[in-house]
Amino acid sequence: MEKITRREALKKVYGAIIATGAASFLSFDDLLAADKYVDKRLNLVWLHGSSCSGCSCSFLDIEYVPVLDILSRFANVIFHPDLSLATGDQVTGILDQVVDSDLDYLLVVEGSTPVGMPHACLMGHKPFVEWVVPMAKRATACVAAGTCSVFGGVTRMNGMQTGVQTLPELLAAQNIAKPLVSLPGCPMKPEHLVYTLLHYAMKGTLPELDLQHRPIHFFGRTIHERCNYYADFQEKHYARYIGDSGCLINLGCQGVVTRNDCMINGHNNNTSTCIKAGHPCVGCASEHFPRQIMLHRHDDPRVIKRKF
Repeated sequence: MEKITRREALKKVYGAIIATGAASFLSFDDLLAADKYVDKRLNLVWLHGSSCSGCSCSFLDIEYVPVLDILSRFANVIFHPDLSLATGDQVTGILDQVVDSDLDYLLVVEGSTPVGMPHACLMGHKPFVEWVVPMAKRATACVAAGTCSVFGGVTRMNGMQTGVQTLPELLAAQNIAKPLVSLPGCPMKPEHLVYTLLHYAMKGTLPELDLQHRPIHFFGRTIHERCNYYADFQEKHYARYIGDSGCLINLGCQGVVTRNDCMINGHNNNTSTCIKAGHPCVGCASEHFPRQIMLHRHDDPRVIKRKF
């Protein structure tokens, strides 16, 4: 196996940092001197409520560099349901120790909290809400990871009976005043979280946020504003069928009401997005997601029937 130097390895890490947009406040020289930040690393506690684990999977699957390379330099992961080796009583013991200590930490909450049906999500025989509330009270700041945690998402679809609360709603209901950053997306983009963590580690503050606690750096503009079909929209050249060229707004595209950076930074190492793949934006980072009528089935009349 070919050996690489520490500097070459750090260049790969810095490539990921550039991709997240954090290069504006973290230089390569800073990364070379990262050892001096060891004592200032962020303590991170990650809890997982009602959701599908998609945000964790997305976060752990950054393709251009293992996310652990970044976390190990700038964070100390006290607990993550998919990373930690602790199981059973070890997990509850770790979390109890954190709450009872004077440790500073960031709390990341993936998924929503079922308060209408607390037993729908249990950790160590205790409802999830009984873990989130005390941990949020002790945290220095909170991160809502993914649309389920920020807006309710799939866990709040019509017919759901668990009575979920989002992290912002839960903090407000419990009168917990903590700095909060919301990172919607289904799944959350790992770049958004890495940027947020690095900003907090380097500057001691959360990035500039909008009124819904989203980083303006990523959510300052709608997908529509940056869409590669924006000129078609201006010229009123609309697609009639999926697969047509032209603006997709008449096919239900949610880019007009969805704020995200998809047209600049897509999913899976910027491999693609809904629109780049020829499908209308489904608005997965929007408070309107998921809509009752959203995805197009194979027998939808708007789908082009092709013979191969």
